[in-house]
Amino acid sequence: MKRLQIHHSIYVLLTAALCVAMPLSNYMMSMMLIFLMANWLIEWDFKAKWKRLKENRSALLALLFMMVFCLGFVRADDFAVALDYWVTKLPLFMAPVMVASSQRLNHKELNFILFCYVLSVLFATVYSTVYYVNHEVQDIREISVFISHIRFSLCIDVAIVLLVYFAFKEKHWSNPALGKFSAVVLSVLMFVPIWFKDKNWPVFGKILASMTCVWLIIYLFIAQTLTGIVLLLLVAVAYLLYVLFCHWKEKTYRWAAVGLFYLLAVFMVFVGSMTWRYFHVDKSRYLTIDTVTVNGNPYENNMNSMVENGSPIGMYVCEEEMERAWASRSDKDLSNAVDKATLMRYLNSCHLRKDSAGVMALSDGDVHNIERGIANVDYTSAFGIKRALYPIFFSMELYRCTGDVQNSTLLQRAEYMRAAWHLIQRNWGLGVGLGNHKTAVSEQLKQEGSCMCWKERIGCHNQWLTFWLMGGVAVPLTFLVLLIYPFIEQKKKITFVYVAFFIILVGSMFTEDTLETQAGLTLFAIMNSILLYGFNLNHYENS
Repeated sequence: MKRLQIHHSIYVLLTAALCVAMPLSNYMMSMMLIFLMANWLIEWDFKAKWKRLKENRSALLALLFMMVFCLGFVRADDFAVALDYWVTKLPLFMAPVMVASSQRLNHKELNFILFCYVLSVLFATVYSTVYYVNHEVQDIREISVFISHIRFSLCIDVAIVLLVYFAFKEKHWSNPALGKFSAVVLSVLMFVPIWFKDKNWPVFGKILASMTCVWLIIYLFIAQTLTGIVLLLLVAVAYLLYVLFCHWKEKTYRWAAVGLFYLLAVFMVFVGSMTWRYFHVDKSRYLTIDTVTVNGNPYENNMNSMVENGSPIGMYVCEEEMERAWASRSDKDLSNAVDKATLMRYLNSCHLRKDSAGVMALSDGDVHNIERGIANVDYTSAFGIKRALYPIFFSMELYRCTGDVQNSTLLQRAEYMRAAWHLIQRNWGLGVGLGNHKTAVSEQLKQEGSCMCWKERIGCHNQWLTFWLMGGVAVPLTFLVLLIYPFIEQKKKITFVYVAFFIILVGSMFTEDTLETQAGLTLFAIMNSILLYGFNLNHYENS
């Protein structure tokens, strides 16, 4: 028993270290996964492991998925590349089996692991914000310095769900250690020493969890991770439906749902009004149109040009004056170092005319922004939904006017998915082979003459289509069964925390190759296994 207890302690510590690594280090994730598997093998005791595994038959489906995934070798061009690709997916196959067959985590161990994960996410957001403040960032995605910004937003969403649960639903905080830690943190933040009796320590833990949750939501808007924001909104809507059908008679749930509903309604009205202001042109401003500048030079006026920030970009344009005025404001040449279209869009977003008077009205900060390639004054705000939505609005308007998708990651994804679907129609049975799907999508784009044909090995940004391309129709169907069967086998044990996690990760797979990166694969494989099989769900409230 002592040997097994030692191995279990190592299992807990390695799992916690792996959760710490998820938002911070791909290398550390790989190392912790290797150590976890080695500890599981050295522990032996396979008779007891098999007994536990039989209690969670849905975990065995991961082995079935592993065998079906081997269909990708049939049409693989390079066996070595295909094998290497298959090996990178091992955590997806082995994590459910390893966790389901291991000794169950108790309350303290589970809370410790999840607490380490939340602390790691918190550290990563603080570090990224400090980096953002102290560096001149050209692309907001650069502030995600550890892993890709999309996968990081998924990590943040999962941390928010866990924090909400800890703050409002967790009933196993009798140990005051976390509360004492929280009190110390709060006293530092508030510059006030806090002393209370031990019975009040858990209150501080809940306060700190709530404060951290608010900060992570704010960070999502700072980082403009629209994927994370949308998925979090989906979780909120799912919670409203859950309360409506299951707990509406309970006063606490009802008030929480009503408050959340009003917050969502206000947010949607705000986004709707912002959209209307962006695209709506107040034509009363153009009842009388000036034809010359204050200097007597003619304007070019095009009311049917692209609309941005409620103004047509092609109105009141005098390029000669604009270029001459810019030369007096900046040392950077307008034709080389600075794009003329960037200057025009920036002036338009400030509701200034594209002439000498408009350029001279710019502040020094505006000139610096234009020199950095910023095309809209609203892109400069450090925080806000405008900064996340306005680039999407512009790309939609650009596509409407020109059919160009290169300025929109959203429209580019649609282009990749379209090309992938055309490939699938010709190779629906066995796909194009493991390791071939990215090259195949790029070749399809070239054959179709797409404006994205210059992209190499880009993939299709949809996990379902990616699986289909790898090994044919059986792969995504088996993966779908792997996802759904736990809701059938363990429907009485599924918590809302798991449902929220499911919405976040599976929802991301429709616009991202979530499992094609180390961070996305590890987050899904390990956290999914822990929340399903890692602890005794009967000990937790089914909510």
